[in-house]
Amino acid sequence: MTEKTTVIAFHGGCYGTYLEWCLSTLTSSEDIQTPFNSNGNSHKFLGHHLGCIQGWRIYRNKPQHYQFVRLHPKTEVDHCIQTNLREIAEQADKIIYLCPDKSTLLLCLNNHFYKIWDNWFSQSLGITSDINKIYNNWPVTADTPVDQISTWILREFCSFYLTPMWLDQIGWNDVPCNHPKVMIVTVGQLLRDFETTLTKIQNFCDLNFIKPISELLLYHEQNLQLQKYLNHDQLCNHIIKSTIENFDFSWSPLSLPSESWIQWQLRNLGYEIRCNELDTFPTNSLQLKELLYSV
Repeated sequence: MTEKTTVIAFHGGCYGTYLEWCLSTLTSSEDIQTPFNSNGNSHKFLGHHLGCIQGWRIYRNKPQHYQFVRLHPKTEVDHCIQTNLREIAEQADKIIYLCPDKSTLLLCLNNHFYKIWDNWFSQSLGITSDINKIYNNWPVTADTPVDQISTWILREFCSFYLTPMWLDQIGWNDVPCNHPKVMIVTVGQLLRDFETTLTKIQNFCDLNFIKPISELLLYHEQNLQLQKYLNHDQLCNHIIKSTIENFDFSWSPLSLPSESWIQWQLRNLGYEIRCNELDTFPTNSLQLKELLYSV
């Protein structure tokens, strides 16, 4: 019966597989098996991924059900997260909605960009946006493969489209789902307040943990060490502040999503970057400031 199923609703890159592994491990008497791949995702653990709302509709009509399943609450532009969560809540026991907060927005975007796809531009872009926008708005011939397009063009394209697409996908500006069967957990809470967050989930879902949460602490520390983009939100905000305020600050080379996010955020603050042919992004705030002009 689906009334016995706890659903983990999450967006790609927001640690839904990791949370299902945690809950499945704590409620099982079997030996702990590490779920981590070298890129920091938890996809060695299969669990029960339904995909999307349509996957839930198929699952609820099947004779075999599981204690935990996971799915993405929004996979189409016209999907409404709150509506889909309410539909799931009609038959599920409880729902844990795992989503980014302000301190993990860029972390999860980088995860989505790098951990799910071998190449986001060739595998995901055509699903979420019109790839012809690149060819129609930048000096790129129509027969140029995406992996041969200059970095500065891909970065500038992402600075216009990647972050808005991500904010739409995660329903950043939507009204949160207020339902007695839905518990909202942020990625920041899961990563930075691990034991307390799992205890709250246990109580909300009335779960029987066979193992103590403490047995997962070393695995959680290992997971944190694998998160390459863990502090990019704080770092990129500091880069922007240092650049605008003429404070000398240097950093190591960033990921393309993080560079494009800086360009997007600077644009929101009234600045553009002279980025034509800028394949190598600055790694110093004073160098970046020299490239800015007001708009």
